[in-house]
Parts: sequence; structure tokens; C-alpha cells
Amino acid sequence: MSYETLLVDVKDGVASVTLNRPEVRNAMNATLIRELEQALVMLEADQAARVVVLEGAGDKAFCAGADLKGVGDRGTTLQARESFGGLARILEAMARMKTPVIAKVHGFALAGGCGLAAGCDIVVAADDAVFGLPEIKIGLLPLIVMAPILRSVGRKRGMLMILSGEQVSAREAYEMGLVSRLVPRAELSSAVDALARALAGFSPTALGLAKEAAASVAGMEYGASLRYLREMITLVALSDDAREGIKAFFEKRAPNWTGR
Repeated sequence: MSYETLLVDVKDGVASVTLNRPEVRNAMNATLIRELEQALVMLEADQAARVVVLEGAGDKAFCAGADLKGVGDRGTTLQARESFGGLARILEAMARMKTPVIAKVHGFALAGGCGLAAGCDIVVAADDAVFGLPEIKIGLLPLIVMAPILRSVGRKRGMLMILSGEQVSAREAYEMGLVSRLVPRAELSSAVDALARALAGFSPTALGLAKEAAASVAGMEYGASLRYLREMITLVALSDDAREGIKAFFEKRAPNWTGR
């Protein structure tokens, strides 16, 4: 499938999705949001795509947020609601996907782009990356991306970003929990490639259930979360992949995962 604003490729279990609007720092317009939502649905259904890597084209940015040229022209109230709902659907889809999603961040990750990175399961950032929620400076608010941001960094650090609009360095983003791993810019591609290949080599069943469990326990009472996780470990332990993994361990060979 061809896209106007994305580059999508699947190789050796790793799906690369590149936001391809470098002339505007990969800002999200209606077409990009629609195509990204479609691409994620397609890749979730593709058994050859065991891991998704999301990145931005060009040297300047992962994603600079919404394309402001389209913000003031969203039609009726209901049409505007649907327009703003696109990013919300993408963030919800990434959380529900069984396939892990890695954000590969260089340069600017601002506004909706910052939230898009935060919505991924893992964020690997170059040391030149800059994060921020500057919407307050033009009278807007990062309301949709508050959900992944506040879940990543907590209320105090998150509210400082939201209310001040200040930019955050890659190092500070790493220290506050917005970034999973920080690497030199020159090593970003090799670091992400190695991580993605490693995840693609694990059991799809285990990866999918890990994502489901992490998403589910976030809002649970402690005792309820432990009871829920007891049921989940039972599912994992009884899976065909677990049996195969244990057998392969004792036979000193690579496992042959079936995803069951």
C-alpha cells in the first residue's frame, strides 16, 4: 500500500513507519493522521510485522506536532471533533496493539509529536532530541497528549511542561521518564535496529500479553492488579510459545515461535 505522507517497510520482522513531511518537520496534517491510523491497523494484522519502529524523515525532527495551517479550518463543531479525534484514536490504538511500538526520536518532538512519542511503548532518543508542549504559547493546550505525557512523567513534571511550554532536553526527558533509552545521535539507528531485532525475536504471544498487562494494571487497585496478573501469568505459562521456549532452552537451540 502506498502513502502520501508515510514510508512503510517490513523486513525481518521489523516494520519501519516514517513520517515523511520533512519540509515541515513532519508536522501532522489530516492526511498524515489518517494514513498513520490506517498503517497501524494494517501492521497489527500483519504477522510479518512483530515490532513497529516509528520515526521522522529528515535531519530536523521526529515530529513538530500539528500542522497549524489546518487548525483554524476544521468545519463544524462535529467535524472539528472528528478531526481532533484522529490523534486520540492513534494513541489508543498503539496502547491496544499487541505489536510493540518503538519511537525513534531525533531533533524536535513537540506538541502532538511529543505526545506521539510518549504514546509508544518504548522511546529511544538521540542526545540532540528536544521535547516540549509549546501549545500554551499560542493560546492552545495539549489536551489529547496529556494522557500519555502524564502517564509517562507524572503530574508535577507534566504540568510544568504543559503550563510553561518550555522545551526539555533529551537528558532531562530521560531523567523524568519520558525517554526509555538515550544514545548519541550517531548511534541512534544502530541502537534502535538492535533493539527492534531483539524484540522481533521474542514470542509474539508474550509480547502481546505483556502490553495488555501493562495497560490494564495502570488503573487498578493493588490487590486487584495482583489477582489479574496471576491470571495473565497462567495464560503465558500455558501458551504453546512458552512450552516451545522452555523446550528450546534445554535443547540449547533457538525457539520456533508460532504466536500461540
